[in-house]
Order: sequence, then C-alpha cells, then structure tokens
Amino acid sequence: MANNYDKIPVVTFSIDVDYFKQLFETARGLARNGMPEAMEEANKEYQRAIALSKAFIKNAGAREQEAAQGLERTQVGHGKSGYVPTGTLQGSLEFKISDDGKSVSIKPMATVADQKRALAAIAGSGSKKPITSQDGVDYYGVYVEYGTYKMAAEPFMKPTGEKVAMRLDNEFERIMRNSLEGRPLNRLAYLFDIFVYGK
Repeated sequence: MANNYDKIPVVTFSIDVDYFKQLFETARGLARNGMPEAMEEANKEYQRAIALSKAFIKNAGAREQEAAQGLERTQVGHGKSGYVPTGTLQGSLEFKISDDGKSVSIKPMATVADQKRALAAIAGSGSKKPITSQDGVDYYGVYVEYGTYKMAAEPFMKPTGEKVAMRLDNEFERIMRNSLEGRPLNRLAYLFDIFVYGK
C-alpha cells in the first residue's frame, strides 16, 4: 500500500565538523616541526567541540519541537482551512538524533487514522468518517503543511524551522567562540548548516 511518508515535512539541523580537517593538518605540520604537543591539543579541542555540538543539537531539536507545537496549537486550523486541531498532530512531533549526534530531525508522525480517532473522541461515539486501511499509512502533517485540493496549506514546520535556525546559527557561533577563547587553536571554527527539507 502506497503512503506519503516521503512527503512528511521534516526540519533537520546538523553540524559540519569537517572543518577540523584543517586543524589536524596544521597540528601535524607543527608536530613535524618540533611541536609534538600540537596533535594532543588538536584532539582535545576536537573532542571538546564534538561534546558541545552534541548538546547543542539535542537542544536544537527540543526547541524546534516546542516551536512547531506552539504554532500548530495556536495558529493552524481554527476555521481557516477546514483542519480541526485535536492535539494529535502536535503530540506526534518527534525528534530523532543521528547516531553520531551531529544532526537532529523533527517531524510530525500522526496518521490520518490518528486524527479521525481524535475527532471521534471529541464528537462522542460514532464518527462520521470511517477509518480505512489507507488512513493508517497516510501522514496527516503532509496535508496540513502543504494543503490538499480541499484544504488550504497551513505550514507549521517550515516557518518554525527557519525561525529557530536563525536564532541557533548566531547562538552556535557565540557558544563555540566562547568555548575556544584563550585556546591556541581558537582561530578555527565550526560551520553550522541548517537544512529545512520541504516538499
């Protein structure tokens, strides 16, 4: 049975630590020229930066989840598009941290069946819309974010992702600069990339 999983609106934040390759090349050069402690210092800085990055990524996921839940709760639906907010969609927002801890993805996982069950519970017994087998594999966030021919789009993932990304970009730079201040390798920095996946 086909589904719309590949169209689920996803916000992904990631940190690129490839810039540290330059750090290690510099440290190797210094070690060859009589400063063997350079490699040890480079490794310490790298491990410290990775630890900070993982904590930052976890926090970024939580912030986006909270922002998207807030927007969906307060501004999506309410007679604008025909979408009736039940709390199902905002409750289904989950974030997943990558195995290496350098990226996080946030996406709504409520299905059409979940939404119909919530509407039936709100209305009392006997839903007017029977649940079909297709409803269990179609993700409702797709329809809310992008709209359908019957319902106007009410994006809640992309707008919050962009807003959170702007704040995080500045914050990450400040955190990394402060953490490296006074260190011999402070001129090397991270690159923070934000990818907002759309339709």
